[in-house]
Amino acid sequence: MYQTTINDKLIFSGRGLHSGEFVKAELFPALPDNGITIRRADIPGTKPVKLTPFNVISTVLATTVYCGNYKVSTVEHLLSALYGLGIDNVHIDVYGEELPILDGSASAYVDQIKNVGVKQLKKKRKYLKFTKKIRLEKGDKWIEIIPSRYFKVTFGINFENSIINEQKKFITVTPNTYLKEISRARTFGFKEEVEQLWKMGLARGGSLENAVVIDRNRILNEDGLRYDDEFVRHKILDLIGDIALLGYRFYGHIRAYKSGHELNNAFARTLLESKSCYKVIELSDQFSFNPYETLVFEPQGT
Repeated sequence: MYQTTINDKLIFSGRGLHSGEFVKAELFPALPDNGITIRRADIPGTKPVKLTPFNVISTVLATTVYCGNYKVSTVEHLLSALYGLGIDNVHIDVYGEELPILDGSASAYVDQIKNVGVKQLKKKRKYLKFTKKIRLEKGDKWIEIIPSRYFKVTFGINFENSIINEQKKFITVTPNTYLKEISRARTFGFKEEVEQLWKMGLARGGSLENAVVIDRNRILNEDGLRYDDEFVRHKILDLIGDIALLGYRFYGHIRAYKSGHELNNAFARTLLESKSCYKVIELSDQFSFNPYETLVFEPQGT
């Protein structure tokens, strides 16, 4: 019902997926209505920028946001973790052009957030309650939202590869279901595509330590998959990260097929612009079901 933030400062560091360089992100608790703000702390004089779908300047291989005349790439996994765990307000200082890829999922983010705890703030959340269907299509890819009492996602993918084939996943998204069913799903790619990216000077930080890599009809990672359908689960992880840029919790059932960062971002922009299709509401304390029940809270703060 109430807005939240993290209970203490967090630091994440490691290789960037695309640059291969060492990068660092520091997360700080934030006041109500701050939303998610980001700053290139490695560049003197830069100011925090509040993230929205309209800050996105590239969706090639990752979601890249505009940050005060500079850019920050690969933000989707951290944003997914924050949104998935029901965290509304955080400031992020970034040292480098991208966030660390860590293990290619959101698990490191959620584990540290759980360690420091989530703090409830003394201001109610605003929610978007969608009342009409909204749909976007591009070729055989599509994404839509229909009214629902909950935040639900149904996602389908189809690859001409025997390891992936066709996968479909439905989930009612809450902090607990996100933690158990989505957060550990890693990014994935095909060996020949990764090698081509390397030749182009891209994905320099990519390895078996931060991605599931497929070579024809076998998985190169010694430990295999974390879920039988890890591929579609990671697509949901990415979708939640891209939709987190809305800046609101919401009620609606998102259904998508083959959607990626580009279509996800176009959809998020369309949702905010479709003002006749939603209402902005606050929940009363007596509301019978809270789809954003949060993990164990620390005592209430500011």
